[in-house]
Amino acid sequence: MILEKTVVINDLETRYLSGGPDDAPTVVFLHDGAWGASSDVTWGGVLPLAAEGFRVVAPDLLGFGGSAKAIRLDQSPFGFRLRHVFALLDHLGVAGPVHLVGNSFGGSLALRALTDPSLRDRIASVATISGTGGPWRTEAAAQLGPFDGTEADARRIVDLLCDDFDGIDAQVAARSRWAAAPGHFGCMMAIHQPVPEPLQGPRPADPYPGSLAGVETPVLLFECTEDPLVEAGWTAHLRALLPEAHVVELPRRHAPNISHPAQMWAALAEFLTRVAPSEAVRLAAR
Repeated sequence: MILEKTVVINDLETRYLSGGPDDAPTVVFLHDGAWGASSDVTWGGVLPLAAEGFRVVAPDLLGFGGSAKAIRLDQSPFGFRLRHVFALLDHLGVAGPVHLVGNSFGGSLALRALTDPSLRDRIASVATISGTGGPWRTEAAAQLGPFDGTEADARRIVDLLCDDFDGIDAQVAARSRWAAAPGHFGCMMAIHQPVPEPLQGPRPADPYPGSLAGVETPVLLFECTEDPLVEAGWTAHLRALLPEAHVVELPRRHAPNISHPAQMWAALAEFLTRVAPSEAVRLAAR
């Protein structure tokens, strides 16, 4: 059973979904960053399958879903959200290393977590579905930015993310509901506000992806060959830095976890039962 809860972490309301055996290895699912994203929108079809053998935690990231509409404009979109996710895990008593699984922006978050020495020991593995860490986006990815608030435009965004599937109407409706949550529009648009020239300063250099060099954490990269939003072959850039990383190609668009959750979980489960402790193998086989 997947449960929905809201707690206050560092004075910020934090909605999350959870389930599975408490004594199983913990898998943290990180959702995408498109309009109306949330833990249930991105992972609703996967979580019940994953919870059969793993403890699952799927938070709504800050600015999204039912979590506080709070963001940091003085730093990248990754660090403050990662700190908040791990503060939630602390609140839940998850002390051991966790397996991070992310789609799109969530996958980028998972990869970026590996570049933070303060978090690296808390991560057992990373799996990213179409999440590159930031670079290698196509011109089509810019089409995710604008949103006029209508359900028709939400469908346009879903069409960029997903193959056609039976649940596409429900996906559009769910994204539309979360997109209408007070504060979500402001959080999504704030980073795009133009800054007057006298107030503009130099942007700090981003060492990514070079900051992944030397990382030995198991990594699985899902490259979707029908994805219009990231460059074909983007995984090769990361394989050059992460020689132990594994690549799986899927003939899907950007978010097969939404359109084909059973297929996606089967591929993830194979990886997780290989890199997780033997207890996970036993639980996943039940």
